[in-house]
Amino acid sequence: MAKEVIFGRHPVLEVLRAGKRKVDALFVAANAAPRLEDVIGLAEKKGIPIKHASGHQLDQRTQGALHQGILAVTDPLPQHDLDFFIDLVKSKSATPVIVVLDSIEDPHNFGAIIRSAETFGLAGAIFPKDRSCDINSTVVKTSAGATEHMDFCRVTNIAETLRQLRREDFYCIAAEAEGEKRLWDFKPSFPLAVVVGSEGKGVRPLVKKNCDEVVSIPLKGSIGSLNVSNAAAVFFYEISKHLS
Repeated sequence: MAKEVIFGRHPVLEVLRAGKRKVDALFVAANAAPRLEDVIGLAEKKGIPIKHASGHQLDQRTQGALHQGILAVTDPLPQHDLDFFIDLVKSKSATPVIVVLDSIEDPHNFGAIIRSAETFGLAGAIFPKDRSCDINSTVVKTSAGATEHMDFCRVTNIAETLRQLRREDFYCIAAEAEGEKRLWDFKPSFPLAVVVGSEGKGVRPLVKKNCDEVVSIPLKGSIGSLNVSNAAAVFFYEISKHLS
């Protein structure tokens, strides 16, 4: 199994707190150790080896990214098959909500969507094997470690996945600028799946066709659209008002 490198104080701390991954070791820069006492202490309680590294060595391991003097070598985050994923999210809440990421290839957008999703109480995320980034170190860093507190499913075909979700009583909506139903007027039914599309093309037509409704955010300014991660956050916030 290929190992992953997770870096940054908050992402590493959330990896340790969630306990979903096996952590082989923590690498810490000496000058950063005093401000990382909580992370180091939790790692020590879990019996994870702590190793010293220079800032230059961490720069090399993270390809110059902002690592804040710490990185963890871990197993990948678990990704479930669809049947198990559906049962899992239904078991955790009476009003489960998931996000379906249709062709989100920018890891910063992916991570920002996951951060908002977890913050507003969504249970998990589905994303495709093709035309999508995976849950990599940039996604984890951008999400501030929110990835560690959600469940994930990676599928071959988003349209077919939506058909199965609907057979399993999920109400599926596409978040799109041209949606006829305004978000403020939308009354969610649960379990609920919210589909968000790529920055350039939005939700693909066949994917949209397999949704129950297309819902839009009414905009009042001169700019005609929101970044996909910002739009997703607005959707999640509005839906969170109805969560039990």
